[in-house]
Formats: sequence, C-alpha cells, structure tokens
Amino acid sequence: MNLPHQEPIRFANEVLSSCDNKIIASCKFPFSPTLAMACEAAAQSSAGFAQESSDPKIGFLVSLKDILLIEDMNFTEAIVEIERTFDFGSMSEYSFQLKNNDIAYVSGKITIALDKK
Repeated sequence: MNLPHQEPIRFANEVLSSCDNKIIASCKFPFSPTLAMACEAAAQSSAGFAQESSDPKIGFLVSLKDILLIEDMNFTEAIVEIERTFDFGSMSEYSFQLKNNDIAYVSGKITIALDKK
C-alpha cells in the first residue's frame, strides 16, 4: 500500500482482496490496539481504493461516525474490511470492521477527503 505513514504509526500493510467497493487489508499493531488505532487502521486501509487509480492521491480523515467498540482488543494483527458506501467527488464515506479470527472488534464509518492536487 502506498502510504506516507511510518512505524509505529503505520498499521495497514497490504490489500488481501479487492472487489467492487470492498477491500480487505491486513494490519499490524505494535501492541494491542486502542479504539483510535483501530480507526486509523481503517483510514489507512482506505488507501487500497486509490490503488485502482494510476494517479495516487493523498487522503485525509475528516470524520468518524457510529464508532463502536464491540470487544476489548488483545492482539497485534487484524484485518480491516472496508466498504465504500458513498462517493461525492473528492469525499468518500466508508463503513468498516476491524476483525481478528473472524470476530468483529470495532465497527463504524469514516469519511476521507482526497487532496485535489
């Protein structure tokens, strides 16, 4: 994935699968993730949608909505399932779940704005 983030802030590693408006990305954390780290992992995973384009853009997390901590997290590797639910020009909304062993630990929606450059 093409991200400007470096460890220990880079959580998203690679796109495992991609179809239509859904991506599954692998994530690795330096320690058990917090809710904020899970949301950042989802935002970073949304960069997988930019891989579809030959003109990569920089995105900015602009909102979090309906964020839910379903279970306490005690792991360092997870996947993010993220789906584009709304697209309006340079703004996109995504719904996501952070999972480990097919169990959802965090769910919510994020909005990403792409840099117009």
